[in-house]
Amino acid sequence: MSQMIKTSLTVNGKRQTVTAQPDTPLLWVLREDLKLTGTKFGCGAGQCGACMVHVDGKSVFSCLLPVSQMGGRSITTIATNCRRRGSPNRCRNAATANPGRSCARPIC
Repeated sequence: MSQMIKTSLTVNGKRQTVTAQPDTPLLWVLREDLKLTGTKFGCGAGQCGACMVHVDGKSVFSCLLPVSQMGGRSITTIATNCRRRGSPNRCRNAATANPGRSCARPIC
């Protein structure tokens, strides 16, 4: 079992500090520790895109990135992307209208 580490990162413009094992995927830190459940678990292999986030402006699979590599980085999740497009309900409605879609390509 790895020793727990503290990592500071910026998520959706807000500075956050999390404590986790170094190999914990960013996806689980976002969902479990920060309660940002818009980013989803899909395949766990970085192929489906359900876990896609932007790290320092680049699209990445959060299921493959250990939190130990995220120190000082800026992470943007789907929650912020929906707000920028006008309304979180707009994204939620688009996802509900397309229930079989599990990729991160914009649907709103």
